[in-house]
Order: sequence, then structure tokens, then C-alpha cells
Amino acid sequence: MLRITRAALKHPRSVLAGWLLILALSVPFALQLDGSLSAGGFTNPRAEALVTQTTVEEAFGDEPNQLLIAVDADAPLGDSSLPQLVEPLKEAGATTIQTPADNPDFLSSDGRTALIMAGFPGDNTSIQNKVPDLQKAVENKIPGASVYVTGQPALDYQLNVHSKEDATRAEMIVFPILIIVLLLVFRSVAATLVPLLMAGTALGVASAIGFAVTRFTEISILYSNIVSMIGLAVAVDYSLFIIKRYREELDAGNKTGAALAVASATAGRSVIFSGVAVAVALVALFIPNVMAFTSIALGGVVVTLIAIALSITVLPAALSLLGHRINWGTVRLPTRFQSRPARSAGPAGGKRPRVLAAAGIAAMLLVALPVLGISLQSPVASATVLPAGDPARTGLETIEERIGHKGLFPVQVVLSTEDSTPLPDVLATVERVSDYAGSQPGVAAVTSLTSGGVTGEQLAAALATPAGAEGAAGLWAHEDGRYTTRILVDPSEGPDSVRAHQLVSDLRSHVDEAAAGYTTGVTGATAQGVDFDNTLIESIPLIAGVVFVLTFLMLAFAFRSIILPVLALFFNTLVLLASLGLLTGIVSAASNAPLNSVTPVLLFAVMFGLSMDYMVIIIARIVEAFGHGKPFTEAVTSGVRGTRSMINSAAIIMVAVFASFSSAQISIVREIGIGLAIAVILDALVVRMFIMPAVLRVLGPRVLGPRKSQETELDAAVPEKVPAPV
Repeated sequence: MLRITRAALKHPRSVLAGWLLILALSVPFALQLDGSLSAGGFTNPRAEALVTQTTVEEAFGDEPNQLLIAVDADAPLGDSSLPQLVEPLKEAGATTIQTPADNPDFLSSDGRTALIMAGFPGDNTSIQNKVPDLQKAVENKIPGASVYVTGQPALDYQLNVHSKEDATRAEMIVFPILIIVLLLVFRSVAATLVPLLMAGTALGVASAIGFAVTRFTEISILYSNIVSMIGLAVAVDYSLFIIKRYREELDAGNKTGAALAVASATAGRSVIFSGVAVAVALVALFIPNVMAFTSIALGGVVVTLIAIALSITVLPAALSLLGHRINWGTVRLPTRFQSRPARSAGPAGGKRPRVLAAAGIAAMLLVALPVLGISLQSPVASATVLPAGDPARTGLETIEERIGHKGLFPVQVVLSTEDSTPLPDVLATVERVSDYAGSQPGVAAVTSLTSGGVTGEQLAAALATPAGAEGAAGLWAHEDGRYTTRILVDPSEGPDSVRAHQLVSDLRSHVDEAAAGYTTGVTGATAQGVDFDNTLIESIPLIAGVVFVLTFLMLAFAFRSIILPVLALFFNTLVLLASLGLLTGIVSAASNAPLNSVTPVLLFAVMFGLSMDYMVIIIARIVEAFGHGKPFTEAVTSGVRGTRSMINSAAIIMVAVFASFSSAQISIVREIGIGLAIAVILDALVVRMFIMPAVLRVLGPRVLGPRKSQETELDAAVPEKVPAPV
């Protein structure tokens, strides 16, 4: 990669022209990204719930997508009110429509709130796109009533809308902050603009690549959020590291060519390893093979690799052309903001490094204690991920408060067997499962073939006739030589409750025993959420293993040491646990809802990669000082203090980027933003500035390896001849 940098320095104008062309070609496609992304992605299509859902749709004719129309009036609804809403639904493509006339449970006791359920064929994305037009078509149909379109496709549509708004809002918040921080760091307009242009280019090209990928497969809306979140952080930080080192070399009296050579061989090399570490950690998110995580991994890897490419081509080319003009537009700060010479202080790691290291580690572990009681659960059939006042959320909450959720999100137990099985035996099995379901706590109602009070013999005789089988069509099917039946279990606390999730697990355990020899499955919205959570939990050991092994190998190669990669993994794990502990405490204080199961996995992968920035930069400076003959303690102090302002500035930038997403209206994005901001603060200000130098001093110079190899490494990396700047 350093060879690529040298090539870029030989032809700086060609490099800049090439990237400008790439950006110009990317912009039209990048602008189309938001409309091509899909909401959802928090399901496992290979798991039991969705596989069983396919059986339900084939056997009972259920449509794959259900939209709900919530009507909330000031006075009791007349008989002629609700039929006005049926025609717009039919025009939108609904093939099945249920009103209170078909199901009396769809009307509130005071007659002022009603529910209409409409089934739509086709994929979820196409139904999402019908939501805004359908909302306009129905909202003014009934005078004196508020009409809301809700249900999973409507929730997904609104999630998409708010995701776009969140990314735009975060960028609008963070760019002014970045300008202020970079001006304070560089005190130069030119040096401030270069990182911002790098970040804008990285985001534009990554968005265009995302649009291209959507032509072949579905990509989650989280792609654009992660591109903004990770892209802004790494592109600006990587530019900061290189520009700051370049200007340090200029200030030391080096010529432009020599300054570029040293900056590329030191900060540039660190940026390469840091960026690859981020990409390696995010690659592990492909392991669960679910759309949400695949999209996050893709967005993070793509924008990080683009940031690396820009850092080793565009940035050196721009600096070679600018030369000393990188200091153009010098900003003179008021005296109180100007840096003062550092006061004489003891060595990094304190006078008693063992005590400082032990106290720091103990404090981080104490902060991590809430992790022991962490509760993880992905929201399903829930509107709480959307902001209050959203029409889809308001509609669903109106239904739950005024009507209830009976029949809306049942847990479905599906039994299937060959039609050679005697009907009385099938019905006896259905009755056993139904009785067990009805006896479980948190169950409001159970609907099955045997719940109507008809005796087994009468029911078996009825099902043997075409008329009887047709009358039980919603619960019974006989085709292709198989009997298929389902049992509908309504949770009393709603589909997103902890008890409903436990009910799914209990039913699955019992059904396997009660219906031995049958093909069984438990499905429904809650079951899909349980499967998603289980997929993540089962993937965590492999994700962690891949990240640990690949990170260790890469850092062992970068540092030529075994101890340093082990320390890096230890420090990162410490930061992760402490961050999760604080985030768990914050979420618990704000609400009783469990932490989203996506958050800790994503926090682990993203933070594990990003924290390498600080580790690599500081260790590289320590190695450089140690290789030039400084005693180990002095080298550690020099490395830590020499990079302190750079690390603090980079941390402020990352915190600003991540904290800007705490304004997100979508709860999962908000959790991720807060969690990453906490992690960066702990990592940069606690671990890298205090705990790490103390631990390094306790372990001694053996952590760096032989001094001779460190002396020659920088000399080998810096080319003897560097193209003269234009």
C-alpha cells in the first residue's frame, strides 16, 4: 500500500482527477440509495418461524402481508362508516379484508374505535410503497375520526422514512462540530477542509456502491446509517492523523518531500493497519447471515476501505500539491484557547504504574457489572422503535389500548402429518397441545379445532366431509396427502413482551413431545423475533472468535510482537464490557425495555475495529522513540504524550459523530450511537492515556520485541527519494 502512495505522489494531479471523476459518477447513484433500501431485516429466513410461515400461507391461504386500519372517532361509528374504507383497500390490491362485521372483536366496547385487517399478496417492500398513498386515501373518509394505516409493512415504511431523516439530521449536526474541532486542532482553513472533503467523498462513493448492490439483493436501511456513522468517523480521523504528523514534520524543519515520506511511513502505515482492523472486525458481522447485519457489515467495510484508499492516494497527492499551503487561512485563537507548554510531569503511567493499572482495570470492571444482568430482545410487532406521534405507531397503540391485540399477533402452533393417521388421533394431539397452551401463564385465549366444544367423534366425522373441512378452513387443511392444522395462542401481554417470548420457547419444547411423529413448527411475529435473537446468540462465539483471531494475527504482523496483540485484545474487551455496562444502566433507567439484541454485537464489532486506531498510533510512536535509542519508560512517555492531542482530537471527532446519532428517532440507532460514544470516551481518555501506559511499564520493554528490528523498520519504510512536490 505504501507503494501505492509513492505512485500517487508521482502523479498527484492524475490521482485527484481520477477520484473527482469517480465522485462525479457516484453522485447520481448515491442520491438514489435511500429509495432502494428496505426496512426490516431482523428475521432469519432459514429459522423455524419463517419456514413454518410458508407452510401456513400455502395450507391456509394467509397472505404474507397484513395492513391494519385503525379508526378512532369522537362518537360511536355508524354502520355506514367503515365500508367507506373497504374500497381504497381493494384498489390498493387487498385480497382479504376483515371488518368488525366479520369479527366483533375488531370493535371497541364503546363503538368509537374500530379495526380493519387487510391481506396483501407480494413482497414486503412493494406493500410498503403502497402505505403513503393508502394513508392519504383513507385519512379523510370518515368525518370526525382519525384513520391510521399500521401493521408491519406500514411500520417498516415509517422506519425507512425516519432512518433517512436520522442520517440527514446527524450529518447536519456533526459537520459544524467537525469544522469547529478541526479548526481548533489545525488552526488552518486548508487543513480543516481537506478531511471534510475526504469524508464527503467517502460517503458519496460508498452510497453509490450500496445502490449498485441493491440491484442484486435487498439491503437494509441500516446501510446508510452505518455509512454515515463509520464513514465520518474514520475518514476524518485518518486524515487528521496523517495531516497532523505531516505538519509536525514541516514544523521540525523538514522539506515537503521528507515530511510526506515520514508521515506516510508512520501515520500512513498506522492508518492502513487501523482501517484494515476496522474492516476485519466488521466482516465478522456477515456470519449471522441476516439482512440487517449483512447490510451493516457491508456498509462499514465499504466505507472504511474507501477511506483507506483515499488516505493513501488522494491525501498524499493533495498534500504534495499544497506543500506549505496546507497552513493557508491560519486562524489565530484568543489567548485562552491557545495551547501552553506542557508542565513538567512524571512518566506516563504514573509514579506507581502497578497501582494505577490495577485501580484502572478494577474501576472499568466495576462499571461493567450491569452486564451480568443484561436482558437482550429484538422488538417484534412493536411500534416503540418509532418516535411518538408517528402515524403507524399511533395507530397500533390505539388498537392495543382501545381494542386489544387478540387475534392480531397470535403465536401459531402448526402440526402436519400424513393423511394415513386416523383423524381421532390427530384431534387428540391437537387437544393435548391446546390444553397445554391454555394452561400457560400469560395466555389470553387459545383457538383450535378442539376449542369449540364439539366432541372428538363428531369433529372427526365432520372433517371427513367436504362441507365440514371447508367450515374449518382457517384451522384445517387436507391436501397432497397430508393433514395440516394450526393452534392460535393469543398472549395476554402482547407480542413484544418477555412473557410472549418465553411462551414461544415453552410451546416449542412441549410440542416436540406432545406431537411426536408429526412435523411441527411454531410461528408468528413473536416466534420470528425469538429466532432472530437465537440466531444472534448462537453466532456470538463465532463472531468473537473470528474478530479475536484475525485481529491478533494482523496486530502480531504489524507490531512484530505477541504480547502487544494480547494486550490490545484485553484492552478492547475491557472497553466493550464497561461500555455495555454503562449503556445497560442508561437504558434501564430510561425504560423497562430490554436492550436491543443487535446493539451489543454491533458495538463489539465496530468498537473492536475503531479502538485499534488509538492503539496503533500510540504504539507506533512508542516503537519509533524506543527504536531511536530512548529508554523504555521515556519512550512510553514520549509516545503517549506526543500523541495525546491527536488522540484527544480524534476522540472528540468520533464522539461528536456518534453522539449526533443519539438524536435519532429510531431506538436501535440511538442505542448504537450512545454506546459507541461511551466506548470512545472510555477508550481514549481512560484506557489509552492511563491504563495502557501503566500496563506497558509494568511489563517492560519485552512487549516491543528486539530494539534492532524497530530501528530498521522506519528506515526501510521511508523511501530514499520522494517525488518533489509541485
